[in-house]
Amino acid sequence: MLHMVRNTVFLGNSLEGAVLRLLRQRLPPGWTVIQKASPSTMKPRPDFLLDLTEPKGERARIGVITKASVEPKDVAFLAEQLQGSSKVLGGEVVPLIVAPFLSLSTRQRLAELGIPYADATGNIRIVASRPAIFIETQGAEHDPNRAERPARSLKGAKAGRIVRALCDLRPPFRVRTLAEKTGINPGYVSRVLTFLETEALIQRESRGPITEVAWRKLIERWALDYSFMSSNRVVSYLEPRDIAGAASRLAAAAERVAITGSAAAASVAPVAPTRLLAAYVESPEETAEKLGWRPAESGANVLLAEPYDKVVFDQTHERDGAPYVALSQAAVDLLSGPGRNPSEAHALLDWMEANESTWRR
Repeated sequence: MLHMVRNTVFLGNSLEGAVLRLLRQRLPPGWTVIQKASPSTMKPRPDFLLDLTEPKGERARIGVITKASVEPKDVAFLAEQLQGSSKVLGGEVVPLIVAPFLSLSTRQRLAELGIPYADATGNIRIVASRPAIFIETQGAEHDPNRAERPARSLKGAKAGRIVRALCDLRPPFRVRTLAEKTGINPGYVSRVLTFLETEALIQRESRGPITEVAWRKLIERWALDYSFMSSNRVVSYLEPRDIAGAASRLAAAAERVAITGSAAAASVAPVAPTRLLAAYVESPEETAEKLGWRPAESGANVLLAEPYDKVVFDQTHERDGAPYVALSQAAVDLLSGPGRNPSEAHALLDWMEANESTWRR
């Protein structure tokens, strides 16, 4: 059974009551849900048990473990706790992590480790084999009860510059090192790093340097807040000649250019012939005029972007006389692109993982 529900907020008297209502609303007719106390012999001990019984009498027992909050960085520790309990993971009881709200990153990490979850807004994923149960619903995207605080995202040029540095450079490095390399205030760098640490995208020593960066997951997280088409000023054009030669003609015409998208991915990990050339230039209109390209609302085969930040021109690599963006930039541009772009991004990220020493300084 599969249910998709969006932006439902349950305002019951307790998290326990919200979980019961959520399950009763989503189970098929004839199923029952009964709450029971958990035995003290269970380690870790669930806060309570739920017996989900189908019409023929077969039962699935759920062990509900409530948390005030769960951040992505907490998930690995939770998994270790559950693995230490043969009763919980041995098939007798299905564990269910429950919190008032679980962010998208937290839910993704729980799902990756096969840990069922639910929150009070309706985000649920429960899988059991006997009886067969599969419930997956979507609730709120943002915490409806979150107190006002600085935005926790990777939106904007400064955040993008920090992400690029974290991906393109090898750790270890400290806050001040990143601040110097990016030209950004150390206080802002520190706030972004705190957010990334909470999201389990970096690891750092207490009051010490950053020691590890999960750069692939970081690029994928960046793509949730960044989009090539909306984060940059993009103008579409028609190149009437052979698109295969457009990159070299563009490099000759523009004083500053960095080719991105499918062409950049194909420069190291070709998937299919490039049909749409995307590139960063300082002035799309001036560059297009030099090349005789005309604006095209439909049928365009060239996208010229005035960049969100000058960082797009850093760490470029050259092939056949044309400069291409750093692979981290190409990957995020493709992840947020249309059509086959996301699949090209994943192929590029796979290549980057296999050849990290060739592109990461």
